[in-house]
This record gives sequence, C-alpha cells and structure tokens, in this order.
Amino acid sequence: MVDISDTMLLASIGAGLAVGLPAIGSGIGVSLAGVGGAGVLAEKPKEFSTVIILQALPQTAVVFGFVIGLMIVLGMLSGKITELDQGAACVGAGVAMGISGLTAAWMGMVGAASAGAIARNPRTKSYGIILTAMPDLSVLLGFVVAIMILIANNVF
Repeated sequence: MVDISDTMLLASIGAGLAVGLPAIGSGIGVSLAGVGGAGVLAEKPKEFSTVIILQALPQTAVVFGFVIGLMIVLGMLSGKITELDQGAACVGAGVAMGISGLTAAWMGMVGAASAGAIARNPRTKSYGIILTAMPDLSVLLGFVVAIMILIANNVF
C-alpha cells in the first residue's frame, strides 16, 4: 500500500529538481556572462545596458523552474497530489524542467562571447543578444513539457 508520505516525497523531489538544477545553470551562466561583460565595461562603460541584458538572459531558466516548482508545491498544499503516479509525474516534470534549465550555463558562455564581440564592434549588439537567447529555446521546451505533465496528471 502506498502511503501519502511517499507521494509527497516524490512531489518534493520534483519541485526541488525543477528549481535546483536551473538555479545551477543560471548561476553559472550569469557568472560567465558577467565575467565577459566586466571586460567590456572596462573599455566601454556606455555598453552597460547591453551587458546587463546579456547577463540577465541566463536567469530565465531559474524563473521557469521556479514556476514549475511553485505549481508542484501548490498542488501539494491544495491536497490534489494524493496518488503515487501524481508524485512520479512531479518527478518527471522536475527532471524535464531541471535538465533543460541547465542549458543556461551555455547561454552565459554565448553571452560572454557576445560581450567580447560588442567591445570590438558595437553594431553587433542585437546579434549578440539574439545568439545569447537561442539556447533558451531548450529551457522553454522543457518548461512546456513540465506543465503538460503536471496538467495531464491533475497536479495543477
């Protein structure tokens, strides 16, 4: 027989993965983009707004992860998560969001390279921002799949 505490444990693991893994990716990405941006600002302080955009883009992963984690926790608090398969679905949603959220680290690498390009040629700003945002598609797809898993299993 499955105890409700087993279901809550699985849901808690899912929420933790949904937020924790993207937080790692975002932290790495923001720091990498910040390192590249700091070099640009030493030479061209007027590029501050562009550097902030490049550094902020990797944060989207942890924001999406937070939304999934919040959906799971709200499902727990509302009493909707009562079956083992719902707990397992929360783990699946957390894994989908969590692993896709790790790509934020690579967003930071692209952001750092883009910052260097902007230092050499300020006309490349829009290209750098677009290139830095491209890996976010993986994060967005993981986010959508996680939401679909939660909705399909009546978690939220």
